[in-house]
Amino acid sequence: MEIGARVKSLRKSLGLTQKELADKCGYKSLTTINKIELGINSIPLDTVEKLAHALGVSPSYLMGWKN
Repeated sequence: MEIGARVKSLRKSLGLTQKELADKCGYKSLTTINKIELGINSIPLDTVEKLAHALGVSPSYLMGWKN
């Protein structure tokens, strides 16, 4: 599973909208989250860390390095 699909799946399982996740990560709009979920953006490590924290998982899990 790609990181974008993993982010989307986790976000939905937590009942969060893209806007809510963007807010939790400190982004002003949902555009960044949307692009990540669609696989359009490459994701810097600091963004992976923000997303992992907001979604309650480790960065390693989010990247698909651990189950």
